[in-house]
Amino acid sequence: MTARSLMLDKALSIGRRELGCLSEGDVFAAEKLAHDRERILDEAIGDLSRESLQVLADKLVEMKSLHDEITDEARRLRETLRQDLTSMKRKNRRIAGYSYGAGNMPRLAKERFLNKES
Repeated sequence: MTARSLMLDKALSIGRRELGCLSEGDVFAAEKLAHDRERILDEAIGDLSRESLQVLADKLVEMKSLHDEITDEARRLRETLRQDLTSMKRKNRRIAGYSYGAGNMPRLAKERFLNKES
């Protein structure tokens, strides 16, 4: 039982590092840590009986609250990314409108016309 308790402690430690990576915006490192945390948790509670789970209940509740924090941070990061992409899309439309208004023609439109001199 102490081995499983130590595994849960290790998973909590990895979860805290994952939360730190998400806070910094490093999603690739957070993804790697999430896979490690998942693997350790699967090993720790894979074939436990209900009584054994009761013994580890405090750590499991702590793991759930940490998981909720990680999920909230990931949602915030996703929302920030969505807003950035929407903003860039608007800017690109605006710039494209200025380009068209300035008389710049796309390359395909220029190649459509015949050159009478050649």
